[in-house]
Formats: sequence, C-alpha cells, structure tokens
Amino acid sequence: MRARSCLVPAAVLLAVLAAVAAAVGPGLLRQARSVYAPISRMKGEQREFETWAREHRWQEPKAPQVSPEKLASFLALRRELRGLDDQGVALRRRRPTASRNRIEEVPAMMEGVGGLVSTRLEAFRKRDITPDEYDYLERLVYETWLRPLLEGGEDPSARERAAHEVEAAAAREGAGPVAVRLRKVAEEIRTRVPEAPPGIPPDLHRLLLAHASEIESQPLTRIAARVSRPRESPAPDRTPSP
Repeated sequence: MRARSCLVPAAVLLAVLAAVAAAVGPGLLRQARSVYAPISRMKGEQREFETWAREHRWQEPKAPQVSPEKLASFLALRRELRGLDDQGVALRRRRPTASRNRIEEVPAMMEGVGGLVSTRLEAFRKRDITPDEYDYLERLVYETWLRPLLEGGEDPSARERAAHEVEAAAAREGAGPVAVRLRKVAEEIRTRVPEAPPGIPPDLHRLLLAHASEIESQPLTRIAARVSRPRESPAPDRTPSP
C-alpha cells in the first residue's frame, strides 16, 4: 500500500516507533495504549486539517502576485516551520537507547511528537495559508525571484546593508561636505534597483526588494510544508499530495 504526503513529521515518528519496537518488543508495544493515543490524535487532527484546506479552495493565480500582508504571513510561517523541524530533529535524538529503553519513557516522547504535529497544523490555520499556497509562495519568493538575482550577482539584502554602512559613516562624520556626499551615495545605492527576474511584475519586484533582508535572513533551501507519511513499501511514491 502506498500513502500520500502529509504534514506529520514522519521521520520523527518512524524513528521513535522503531526505537520503541526494538526496546520493548511487539507484544508489549500492543499493550501500551498510552503510546498509541497520541498517534490516533495526530491522525484525527490531520483529517480535520485536510478538511480545512479543502474548504479554503486556494487556487494559484494566473500571474505571479502576493499582497504585503500575505508575504508577511508567509515569512512568519516559514520561520516557524523551520523551528518546528529543528525541534523534531532534537526529539529524534532523544529516542530510547540501550541504556534508556523503559516503556514509561515512550508516552512522553509520543506526546512530544504529537505536540509538534498540532503546532505545525495550527501554524497554517493561524496564518490562513494552506500547504498548496505555502508551496506556491516559497517557489515564487525563493526560486522565481531570489535565485535568479543571486545567480546574476545581485544580492538585494547586501545592497541595503551597504547603504546602511554608508549612512553610518556619514553619521560619524557629523556635519560637513563629506557627510553630505556619503548620504547621497547611500541614497544612490538604494535607488539603483536591479532588474526584475523574468516573469516577475515590477510592483511585485519592488515589494520583495523592500523585504529582501527578511527574506534572505531565512535559509535559501526549501523548508517543506509536507513531510512524507510512513510507507509499507520502500518504493518511492511520486504521487503528489492533495
């Protein structure tokens, strides 16, 4: 049987379950209802979330676009997902070992996994962004807009940092012609706007440039909305998630 993708951090869940099975054995594992309760709750929360996402009926716009409010929500959500991914890695490292394999440790670990799942799902609802819209915005901001600029030698946030440094030098000069000239240089740096990448409308380009420092403060690599569910077969599943 093959499975779709979801938001449940399956890598964490698989690692914990594998460690539990090795530590306590399948017979005792079946009796540990407190271990399964968080799993059941995660499944229920996932179903509720999928219903919420379907009801939102988000559709990709015909032309690249994002409002300032949605951009701010997306960047906040992406930052939170990164933090949750880091917490998941830390939780996986705390799984039972040969010296720490008591069954009483397992429910707390599973509750930790369940807490991460709940927080992850709620993060999307709180910011009114579905996984499909999140994926679209991440491609738009980091792939379609930022990557071509960086590959072309244009670093939007570096431009702002340079202008800030020139302004700081002007402030140290105080009054006088040198300070005036430095402030003019800083203004010129800010006004030399790089050309928009192909397919990016000018107004969207200006919006993203205004938030370049915040955009580049986050990892440029992908921070996924979805994490694959466990599979019973090792064969790769190339079916897109809903």
